[in-house]
Amino acid sequence: MSTNAQRAGWVITVLVTLFLGFDIVTHLLQVEPVMDFNDKIGAPGWFPVVCGVVLGLSLVAYHVPATRAMGTILITAYLGGAVTVNLVFGQPAFNTVFAIATAVLVWAGAWPRDERLRALVSRGAVA
Repeated sequence: MSTNAQRAGWVITVLVTLFLGFDIVTHLLQVEPVMDFNDKIGAPGWFPVVCGVVLGLSLVAYHVPATRAMGTILITAYLGGAVTVNLVFGQPAFNTVFAIATAVLVWAGAWPRDERLRALVSRGAVA
């Protein structure tokens, strides 16, 4: 990948990290909007903390070169869960689209920076 593509990947990664980091903190601190939604869906009180920890560990994996591919997939899976919850509980379409867009940006940030991730996907397409 070109240097410009790698730079763009880093810029996207920083922006995604800032957003996901904010999301992690709101879950760990159990801020009011998070807890209100948690109550709305009938989840137990500990659920946001577990979500914050899972997303936090996935985000760390996303930043470690040796685990970047796994971190990318784990964050995508986490956001897939968010899409599902939004759809099942009739949330505004924006919430679903935003979760999908975030997952796309996670991949867009990792793709130009990780040859192994590109190879993993291209091998899967051929097999």
